[in-house]
Amino acid sequence: MNRNLPLAVTNPAKLMQAAVLLIEDDKRLGQITAELLDDDYRVEWALDGHSARRKMDGTNYDAAIVDRHLPDMDGLDLVRGIRALGISTPMLMLTALSGTDDIVEGLDGGANDYLTKPFRFEELDARLRAMLRGYQAQRHSYLIGDWIFFEAIETVESPTGERKQLTSAETALLTVMADNPSHVFTRGELLRAAFRPDAGESTVDAYVSYIRQKTCKDIILTVRGRGYALGHPEEGIA
Repeated sequence: MNRNLPLAVTNPAKLMQAAVLLIEDDKRLGQITAELLDDDYRVEWALDGHSARRKMDGTNYDAAIVDRHLPDMDGLDLVRGIRALGISTPMLMLTALSGTDDIVEGLDGGANDYLTKPFRFEELDARLRAMLRGYQAQRHSYLIGDWIFFEAIETVESPTGERKQLTSAETALLTVMADNPSHVFTRGELLRAAFRPDAGESTVDAYVSYIRQKTCKDIILTVRGRGYALGHPEEGIA
């Protein structure tokens, strides 16, 4: 769960709660939903798609709730755009469209779950909890070729069982890439997702090098003219 987020927090205990971005243009519904969620989550609220994109560019959220009909764009287009950036934050879509085709389109477009309006808050809360449980379970470990990456303990294990300890920054970078193993990341994308916004793009190159030195050169591939992609190293070949 993301702990170091630039969300306004006055109660230190809330730092242990999941961070949720609510994207809802209906001010009355948005306020009510945000207030109800506030007991169990750190909630930020965006009224339109463009402000939501700006928030997600600078903050790692544990989940997002996205209204399908936003004033400046289709919420599904927002989800597709976020997925195209390699961001795997679980997203629950809210919509008045209840047809099977609409639900399938939303799920195929990158939403993790779909809830039709009007809805009971208890169901929204239950779906959000289930979505977070599934996401955290998936994030427990990753298979990268013959290597195993354990995010929670910041460790990678070689095919021979040797474990290498990673730093927090190395873990953050490898997690972003392991969450989206088929995506080619630009340096800018990795910089926004894993490091401070004011760090230079050379920071990405440096930490890619550090990870390769601890594991093998093929764990992260250089894609000429584009950036980096997760590799598929076999038998720990350096």
